[in-house]
Amino acid sequence: MNTQSPSIILSLLCLSLPVAAQDTQDSQTPDPITPLTIDQLDTTIRLKPVVVTARRWTEFVQDVPQSITVIDGDTIRDAGLRSIREASFLVPNLHMTEFTSRRLSFPTIRGISTGVGDPSVTTYIDGVPQLAISSTNISLLDVDRIEFLRGPQGTLYGRNSIGGLIKIETARPSNTPTLRTSTTWGDYDLQEHSLSFSGPIVKDKWYISVSGLYSERDGYTKNDVTGNRVDDRRSTFGRGKLLFTPDDQNEFSFTYYGERSRDGGFALGFLEAQSFDLNGTAIDSDPHHINVDFEGSADRDIGSYALTWNHYGDSFDITSVSAYVDWDISEESDFDFTSFDSVRRFTDESQEYFYQELRVSSPHDDPVELDERHSLKWLVGGTVFSSDGERSATNEFRAIPPPGFSPGDSATDAGDFDDLGIAVFGQATLSIDETVDLTAGLRYDYEDKEADITNDLTFGGFPFPTTFRSEDESYDEFAPNFSAAVHMTDNAMLYGRAAKGFKAGGFNFSAPTGKGSFDTETSWTYEAGIKSTWLDDRLMLNVALFYIDWDDLQLSLFDPATGGFTDNAGEASSQGIELELRVKVTKNIELFAGFGYTDAEFDEFTDSFFQDNSGNNLAFVPETTLN
Repeated sequence: MNTQSPSIILSLLCLSLPVAAQDTQDSQTPDPITPLTIDQLDTTIRLKPVVVTARRWTEFVQDVPQSITVIDGDTIRDAGLRSIREASFLVPNLHMTEFTSRRLSFPTIRGISTGVGDPSVTTYIDGVPQLAISSTNISLLDVDRIEFLRGPQGTLYGRNSIGGLIKIETARPSNTPTLRTSTTWGDYDLQEHSLSFSGPIVKDKWYISVSGLYSERDGYTKNDVTGNRVDDRRSTFGRGKLLFTPDDQNEFSFTYYGERSRDGGFALGFLEAQSFDLNGTAIDSDPHHINVDFEGSADRDIGSYALTWNHYGDSFDITSVSAYVDWDISEESDFDFTSFDSVRRFTDESQEYFYQELRVSSPHDDPVELDERHSLKWLVGGTVFSSDGERSATNEFRAIPPPGFSPGDSATDAGDFDDLGIAVFGQATLSIDETVDLTAGLRYDYEDKEADITNDLTFGGFPFPTTFRSEDESYDEFAPNFSAAVHMTDNAMLYGRAAKGFKAGGFNFSAPTGKGSFDTETSWTYEAGIKSTWLDDRLMLNVALFYIDWDDLQLSLFDPATGGFTDNAGEASSQGIELELRVKVTKNIELFAGFGYTDAEFDEFTDSFFQDNSGNNLAFVPETTLN
């Protein structure tokens, strides 16, 4: 598998044009109805405070007792970040493997990653969880910030997340008519063109924003058989947001985004030294070159609709998120990975799901004052989703088939997968003298999964009888969360956290005998850290230590006869550290850096080939990450 080669990017135009003059008050972007009151700091000599909603209320990131990395919209634009994967380079202990096609993007946090099953690292886009990895790596257009949360997050969010959470918040519509456009060209015939508009429809009541992006480039990998570049890309992305604020206590937001991407084939080739190309050269000594007779393609279409209602009351706040998400995948690929016309694979996948979340919390981002020394913040919520997925994969045997097969033979696996999930969750934080914060939360998950799977085989020119199996399994789990924070000074906080993570089991529609299903995965994450600012808020240093112990790790494996499948890998553990540093050097210069170290290995795991992998490192887990 080949990685992206560098592109020389030339940004030619990036305009922000006010369409009509407004007075000073009206020209501001509408704030949330209950904004956090931030003292006006002298940012010429101090770091600008970073505000997040990681715990569902607005607060400074330095007050959140867990490891978080925040990338704001200015950084996304200044660094030219165009996808979540590119943003992941700035996050310690996050590694995002992109399997040629952008729909096959697997985030790994601290060693916990996602295979064929449900995401271990859940991506939220404007409050809507993505129930599959196929819809997570989308274009970053008009994004206000991305919050990367490490560790389980189940007691505050509607979808369980055993490894971490990627929280994308897009920009709110502006109260000033604003038009932005940009055009970018680069090598490999890269070109990107974007256009966005934001402004009021009815002053102080209705606001709208619309944006679109077109992008294309040639592939980085050359097929020496045909001379073509195989992993080219072309996509169209659009987003619209309508905001209605009828009064001071309510706001309604309707959001839609859609993408149509057309990627080239998978840039896959053998890496073993005994494999050679047509010129007799070992393939792994010639990167970005493959030798296949069929180049294939990878198409993806996404549509997402969400309606969010926020009510801000005197005694409590209410948030409702209603969403419908639909995506389709169609792929064609060379499955023998050689220049011989032996096996081709055709894959189709789709999923549509309805999601409803309801939360009730303490009011206005302010704690409930219990007495002079004690205050309380609390949140309770519930969620339900219904998912309907379809998957099919056909191996077509061609002119030079594997032994035993004849030209025209095929093997097809197809399945319908239904998933019903219900969860209730809650969390409360008790503050003592504004110095000690004690937090406890609990989540209960219930999922019922059904699968109807068929297998068709034509072997030696003769069709075999279709096999059919129907699966139905339910999973449930309680997952607690505890944390404590001590504000040693106004500029330093010491914290500790323990949280249980859970991910339901499921079914493989194509797997070796006896591996048709896999069990639940659970973990405990322990974290301790310090968040601090120094030199009159010119320097920020955050350090976190973690240890993860999990059972029945769900692992993505590959079988030559059946393809990819998920299996449980016994016991595993991970430990490491994260450091993040920001320094305000001068009025116009700020430096930032991040470092992560992860030691993740199998404690107990015997694979399907009866090989003991105990002590081996987990896949796709860099020992160090640095930016």
